[in-house]
Formats: sequence, structure tokens, C-alpha cells
Amino acid sequence: MITKSKLEIKREHFETSRELDFLSRKELIAQTGHQVAEWPLVVLKELLDNSLDACEEAGIAPCIEIEVDETSITITDNGPGIPAEVIDKVLDFKIRVSSREAYVSPTRGAQGNALKTVVAMPFSISGRGTVVVESQGVRHEIEVSIDRIAQKPKVRHSKSDSNQAGTKIVVEFPNETPRFISNEDSRFLQNDEIDGEYDGEKASSILLHSKPRFLQFARGYTWLNPHLALTVRWGDSEFSVVASNPDWTKWLPSNPTDPHWYGMDEFERLIAANICHKEKTVREFVSEFKGLSGSRKQKLVVDSIGQQRVNLSDLITDGEFDQQLVTKLLDAMKRETKPVKPSALGVIGKDHFLARAIEAGGAPDKFRYKKNQSGADADLPFIIEAAFCFCRHSTNDRRIVTGVNWSPGINNPFRQLGRSGQSLDSVLSEQRVTHDEPIVLILHIVCPKVRYADRGKSSIIIER
Repeated sequence: MITKSKLEIKREHFETSRELDFLSRKELIAQTGHQVAEWPLVVLKELLDNSLDACEEAGIAPCIEIEVDETSITITDNGPGIPAEVIDKVLDFKIRVSSREAYVSPTRGAQGNALKTVVAMPFSISGRGTVVVESQGVRHEIEVSIDRIAQKPKVRHSKSDSNQAGTKIVVEFPNETPRFISNEDSRFLQNDEIDGEYDGEKASSILLHSKPRFLQFARGYTWLNPHLALTVRWGDSEFSVVASNPDWTKWLPSNPTDPHWYGMDEFERLIAANICHKEKTVREFVSEFKGLSGSRKQKLVVDSIGQQRVNLSDLITDGEFDQQLVTKLLDAMKRETKPVKPSALGVIGKDHFLARAIEAGGAPDKFRYKKNQSGADADLPFIIEAAFCFCRHSTNDRRIVTGVNWSPGINNPFRQLGRSGQSLDSVLSEQRVTHDEPIVLILHIVCPKVRYADRGKSSIIIER
């Protein structure tokens, strides 16, 4: 028999802010798709992707400098800079800020949280750390911590004048013993994450241990971006790569997207994002797509849903999309436009890969290149480029450069190829291209819509 206690406690339903998620290792690992040991590479990738995009949007051939010391990564570009209001939004952990997350387009990154994760990393590693952004005449010094009582992020954001051209970002990796926000987070770090010893290492070891991969990964960007001039300095290690084609162009994130790239799910998501941001008419929405800037075509498309002056919000009834209207709208937009040809996406090209292979010690007579692309009338265009070169006099082991939409993968993104599900590594092993073979292999795909196998978008699925 259970005796009821005379003293009863009425349990309160306490609320905990989800804003804190961005400061936990568990969430950052999920957001980025990479464990803590790879976070220096994540910082490099996110900042380089942003710099390249910004330069391209401004019509500038990108010149980027990377400098690393024992406790920080510094990346400087010659782009137009980050507006102060964008920095303010990045520091609001209640929202995600992205100019492309809802669009279907061949862009380097589309997660909408790149800078947010970078700002949070120093604190997540050791409980302290500073990120400095100098851009458009303003120096932003940012330090993130936690309000332990409210259980919310606490951001110290100071501003001062700066004469820095372009954008300069410094991410600090504190030189002290790592800590965890909670015991729960520690379960997501394997004990062997850094050479079998993590807990006893200093935080700076995360940075120093990544040096070989970091330098190789940075160089990988020059393989996939012919217009990039890159300089990297890390202690005694320094290299510069001159752009092979400063005038090279590709599809820009600001280019109007093609209605043929959208299925119903993506189309409804874009309509919803527009409604939440600012009310606009269906005609205004239609005019933002490639091939639909003309008033005649806009009228034909809008007429397909029965009325001329209708707002996007009128496509929703009782909180649900009117499937018939939305389907008619998308079908009409596709009917009045032609699909984008794959060549318009941007071809890296044989000449660039050959130049980089020769720089790496490759033999020109042992170089092979192949390009495969979709048909000119395909709704979803793609380009696959592959290059192979034997490095006759090289003492280096096998070098593989893989990437999607002009951004190299931190890890091999081609871990599931075709219906067999084989990885690229398995295919190479079958061809006896082992790790100690002195070869260079490049595999790159560009496509407006890529299917990812994980939330961090580090692995793609190729089904053909």
C-alpha cells in the first residue's frame, strides 16, 4: 500500500528558450554536419563560400587571403562588404537569416545559418571567444555567452570605426581547456575525436590538428573556381594561387530562378516565405522568375488562375494552399518559359583542370577530362565534370578534389552513387586507385536542386 505524503509539491511548467540550441555542441554538430574536430574546416568553408558569392554578385574577381595562427582564423576578401543590419540579424538567435534558403538555385550554400554557426563556435568550444567582423567602415566585435538565469544567449556587440576594405573576419579558437554547456552535449563527442585524446588537449589543438586538411581544403577552392586568387599563411606554411581565368562566370544567386526547377513542395515553400516577408501580388511574384519579366507573359500566367489582381495570400484558404490554383500557376509559368540550358550554369572547363593538375605535378600526357550534362530541354539541368591525372614525379599520395556547386566538400560528398549505393572510394578501390597512388582526381557537379543525405548537407545522393 502506498502512503500519500502530507507534503506535496506542485510542479511548475518551466519554459526554456530554444535560442540556446545554437550554443550547444549537439546542435552545431547537427547544423553543420561535422564533429568539433572539423569545425576549423567548417569556418573556412562558410566564410569562403560567402566571400566568393559576394564578389561574384558585385562583378569582382575574388582575391581572398587566409591567415591562421595558434588561436584564430582570419579571412579577408575584396568584396563589397557585409551591411551592419545583416550582422545585427545574424546575432538574433530567434531567427534564421538567408537570402536564398527558400529558392531552388545552383548556389554554394543554402542553409541560412552559416554566420550564426560561426559566431557560436568559439563559445561552444570553450565557453568564451570572440568574432570580429570589419566591413563597410564598421568594426564589429562580438562575444557570445549565456544568461544562466534566463537560459538565453547573451551577446556583447561593440562597434567602432574601421578603414578595412572589403570584409575581414577573425574567428577566435580560445587557447584553453574545452568545456561543455551540459553533460548531454558531451555524449556527442567521441573520445577518439582527435588522435584518441580530446579531453586532455587544449582548445587550440582543434585548430592546430586540422592544419594539413585545412591547407589542402583551402587549395581545393582554387580547383573549382577559376576566377579565384587565393593566398594562405599558416606559420611557416604559405602559398598563393593565381586565378587561371579572372573573367570566368557562372550562375549567380541573384539570377532569377527557373520555374522548371520547382516541384510543388518547393514552390509552396517559396510562396509561403514571400507571404511571411511582405505581401505582394501574384503578378509581382511571377515577374521575379526567369523568362517572365515581360508584361504579356505575366498576364497570360495570372489569367490562368482566373483573375488579374490577386495577392499571394489569396492562394491560401483556411490556412492551407489551394492546390488547384497553385498547380495551375506553376504549370502556366512552366508553359510560358523555356528551361535553362545546362551551359548557362557555368562550366569549369578542361583548361583550368589541366593547369591545376600541372601545378600539382601532373603529367600533361596522362591527363584525362570528361564532361556530362543534361539535355538542352531538361527541366532540371546538370553538369558533371571529371578529371584525372597521373603525377609521374610526385611524392604525394592520392589527391581527390570533390565538390558541389563550386564548393569543395570537407569530406567526400559522393558517398552514394547510383542505384548500387557505392561510394566514390569504393569505385576507386575497384579500379585499384589506392591511397598511395600519385594521382589527382577531380569530380564536380552543378545542379539547381541537389538531394542531400544528411541535415548538414555534407553528403549527396546521385541516383542516375
